[in-house]
Amino acid sequence: MPRSVSVVASMTVFLFLSGLTAALPLANAQSTVVVTIPPGAGSAASAAENARGYSPNTLTVVLGVNNTVTWMNDDTVAGVGTHHTVSEVTAPPGGGFVGSGDLAANQSYTFTFTTPGTYQYHCAYHSWMMGTVIVEAASTSTTTHTTPEFPAAYLALILFAVIAAVIVVTPRLRPTLSAGSASGTRRGRSVQPAS
Repeated sequence: MPRSVSVVASMTVFLFLSGLTAALPLANAQSTVVVTIPPGAGSAASAAENARGYSPNTLTVVLGVNNTVTWMNDDTVAGVGTHHTVSEVTAPPGGGFVGSGDLAANQSYTFTFTTPGTYQYHCAYHSWMMGTVIVEAASTSTTTHTTPEFPAAYLALILFAVIAAVIVVTPRLRPTLSAGSASGTRRGRSVQPAS
């Protein structure tokens, strides 16, 4: 094997392994769902309107796909922050969902659900603020969820492998193409040498 082909092959293998190392964690990455507590959620007007205070107030997540939820307290009315909580009302046995404790304005609370079931929660300070998280097992999820059928990371790996193969094969094709030109073959027709 010529030295130049060996160097190109070694570089290709190195680049492929580097790309594989970078892309595999992305293939298994989960997305986080964000629930906001909008400005004014803790006001008397919200209570009178029977507003829920969490946006969205009901959501469905799938284990292994998007089962991490972050609640963000964005309730800053006229520059003054309102404190809220994400406090458990009901949870399935073994769910482990307890709650956030006090959340000042611009603070967040993140929880990763690991047990399927329905989790209901509320704000300990504002009784009208209620929410529900429905956690489904991955095998029972339906096509309405945003489960990628073919993760982009795998597509990137396939594309990388094709590019690497082209880099390795191209130097080997040049001598074959050059030899075809030297023997008098051009554009699929044979050229007869003059006698």
